[in-house]
Amino acid sequence: APGAPVSRGEPYTEVESVKAVSDVVAPLSGEIIAVNDALATTPETINEDPYGDGWLVTVRLSDLAEVDALMDAAAYEAQLT
Repeated sequence: APGAPVSRGEPYTEVESVKAVSDVVAPLSGEIIAVNDALATTPETINEDPYGDGWLVTVRLSDLAEVDALMDAAAYEAQLT
């Protein structure tokens, strides 16, 4: 919910599929300022458009230095293979 804190490396919500429930872990710390309420009626959007309408929350970051620890897209892709 808006106003809720999130902490880097800690789960802040769950996503549920037909076979499993998975934690969503915060990559950075801060405060949730917006929630994508449309996902309540169209949860498939997370898979269909994850970089567009499938967003989960907007977070106001509390520690900008944490951004330096994130991987860029190429490093993340390399880790997957």
